Amino acid sequence: MDSKHFAFNYSPPTRNHTTYETMLGEFMKRLAQLLLLGALILLPVQGVQAESPNDPIYVKTSNGWNAAYAHGNEYAEFRVIGNGAKIQDPYHILLQKGVGMMVSFVDKKELQNDGDLLSAHAQWEINYWHQHASRVESNIREDVIGTRKDLKVTEIRVYNDKGAQMSSYLIGLAAKDGVFVLSVSPAKKDVDPLVKELVSSFKLVPRNLDAEETKRLSSEAKAQR
Repeated sequence: MDSKHFAFNYSPPTRNHTTYETMLGEFMKRLAQLLLLGALILLPVQGVQAESPNDPIYVKTSNGWNAAYAHGNEYAEFRVIGNGAKIQDPYHILLQKGVGMMVSFVDKKELQNDGDLLSAHAQWEINYWHQHASRVESNIREDVIGTRKDLKVTEIRVYNDKGAQMSSYLIGLAAKDGVFVLSVSPAKKDVDPLVKELVSSFKLVPRNLDAEETKRLSSEAKAQR
């Protein structure tokens, strides 16, 4: 295997309600600590699966990473642009200083809506935060999507009772069995171009991510170096 082709044995984190409520209550203190450390702030995304998908894989290119994340007989592909991007683990990426991304998959059984998975997923996230935050604001970012109908970008801002804020772009890609999600945090104007790049590369591939397909992706990445 190419030394720059990574696959991980890692189970995505599940949401612990007590932990998240504590996080909201102590957010101001933690925010100061994180900023002092120059650490990554991420707004977590629900990622409960009825069936655990394969872990994402990353293949190094001349300007970042090509990524693929499988579920069943299809997978989502996306590109992480920039040599400064750092993979923390298969589900967490530091895109640039102070900007992070979480990768997840939400099974449609959790959403209980087969008609419009993307809207159901966004509302599912919003409903969660309404239960565990003092205030939640959200809006659909059609300006970063273009004309695509298979994808939805929702900007969410969560506040605790002291007014402290966390923000994130939820980039949802519709799949046969659910929604692939890229969550980028924080949500602010100068991060919009980065989100647009992710959106343009975030696509569903109707094939198994087997050894042959992985080899093909690796060869494509080598050609880009």
